[in-house]
Amino acid sequence: MTHQSEEVRTLKVNTVTINATHQLPAPNLLTPEVWLFVLPAGRGMSECTKSKKWYDALIDFSENLHNDSIMAFLTSPADAAETWTALSKTMQYQLLISVKLDKPLVLNPGQLPVQHTEVLVLSKYRRSLKHTKTRQAYTFCPACDKTTKDYGGKKHLYHEYGTALSDVWRDITYKWNEKPTEIIDRLRDLFGLDPYQELVVVDLSGVKALAPTKAQAGVSGELEVPSKEKLDSQLIVGDVMESLRKIPDNSVEFCFSDPPYNLAKRYDTWDDSLNADVYLNWCDEWIDELARVLKPGCTLAVLNIPVLAIRHFEHMKKGLIFQNWITWDGLSLPVRNIMPANYSIACFSKGEPRPLPGIVNTNPSELEALALTTQRENFCVRASCISSRPKKGIEDREPVGDLWWDTHRLKHNSRRVDHPCQLPPSLMRRLIALYSSEGELVLDPFNGAGTTTLCAAEMGRRYLGIELSDKYHQITEERHRSLDNGVDPFGKVNTVPNVKNSRVSRVVSVKYKVPKKTLQLEVKRVAERLGHLPNRSELEEFGEYSILLYDEYFTSWGDVCAAAKTTGMSEMRQSKA
Repeated sequence: MTHQSEEVRTLKVNTVTINATHQLPAPNLLTPEVWLFVLPAGRGMSECTKSKKWYDALIDFSENLHNDSIMAFLTSPADAAETWTALSKTMQYQLLISVKLDKPLVLNPGQLPVQHTEVLVLSKYRRSLKHTKTRQAYTFCPACDKTTKDYGGKKHLYHEYGTALSDVWRDITYKWNEKPTEIIDRLRDLFGLDPYQELVVVDLSGVKALAPTKAQAGVSGELEVPSKEKLDSQLIVGDVMESLRKIPDNSVEFCFSDPPYNLAKRYDTWDDSLNADVYLNWCDEWIDELARVLKPGCTLAVLNIPVLAIRHFEHMKKGLIFQNWITWDGLSLPVRNIMPANYSIACFSKGEPRPLPGIVNTNPSELEALALTTQRENFCVRASCISSRPKKGIEDREPVGDLWWDTHRLKHNSRRVDHPCQLPPSLMRRLIALYSSEGELVLDPFNGAGTTTLCAAEMGRRYLGIELSDKYHQITEERHRSLDNGVDPFGKVNTVPNVKNSRVSRVVSVKYKVPKKTLQLEVKRVAERLGHLPNRSELEEFGEYSILLYDEYFTSWGDVCAAAKTTGMSEMRQSKA
């Protein structure tokens, strides 16, 4: 077992196999249930997922569920998007979980291999998802046999078994059109608590397969001839819609957008807390403009959290052709028991997609070659291990697919500038290498601190970067000047950014009289003596150190007691007794 659940009562499994949508079993209106629908593999390849009758049947099914019931769907990303869209009025979106396939699948020559499938989780209730606290086991590097991630001086804060489950499952795999045993086992434990008794698995994998049609892709009208005007690189400060309207039709080879997510981030000038309908309508407008300026055969890629990426998918498919659904495993802040790591990049082409430049490129530059390969699964990122692998003859890289786990967020202040949401340059280098060639034009309508345009410049592309904030625009211009002068704009700096990526206040640098780890382990000792987590007065009475040190060094009592709540872990694989 690759996971461990607390206080779990593993659900029984009841499997129902059907070959047509009219055979869909009836839900129990009086009993809370957990359902898993295993849909046929592949985007738009089945009789059920392209049929209005199928979605009508699902809506009717959902309306007759008990109010505490859960529906999960094992399917492709595109069909997961359409399923949620169909059920959005009767069910609550909870999770889109990306599950690694047992091996990459090349469905279309010249395109990105498919490397993951999805588990879409919906609930009849509107509150947060109810589930067990589940951990996924640590993985260990095949080169050094240490944990995949280096937890450094925080090992005392982690559990001996593993880390909290995330919404990207790479520790288990799925083989299309075979029984999803590992996924079923995990869901049985994840929802193994009252009031649920069993997991009902509805197997639709035998539903007749059909070839996808042009109509499914959302193509309409004749495509225009690419613009002959060759635009020079430019950084533009101004409103995104006004600026995009000035760009000629069919003039850009790759459009990338990482818009504000409407999550109340603290941007310089943008209001990131709009009414939901206003926000989504605004997104539709700039997506349409990006589609207009995109050259035929080229790609528009939009990054967002999964639930919003699904909404973008539904709009983009009206006039563009779906290409890829890239999952970026970019672990974020621990805001819930299932860690948010899943970020979606929905990629569409204008008309039939051209062979991806990064897939057919036989002579990549050094930067492109690195971007177009990924570190193999479960190799660690310790510098000493990385440098030792070539000497041992260990090949630790492989061609990239559509599941990206080796691109890590910028978490250290030394790599950040004064912008709350910076993408790592490795992410943008990979996208630019895949979807464009040297000399082609890359457009980012939300250029922020300039990561996209800087990566485009260093990789020999022309660029257009649009940014509303004059402050961020000036930061970008300064970074481009550094690049022009031979200075790495992504190098380490000694300054601390003024802005943060979260609402939690930055801890002021302190010279500790007693290390924080020592204080946390002292709380653990006191907790073991008392048989419960100590309160402030108990720690003051039984602890060795002054309570004032805890007040000065920690932001909350939860932080004080962090080590006492867990077992502590070792970065070395533990031998079984």
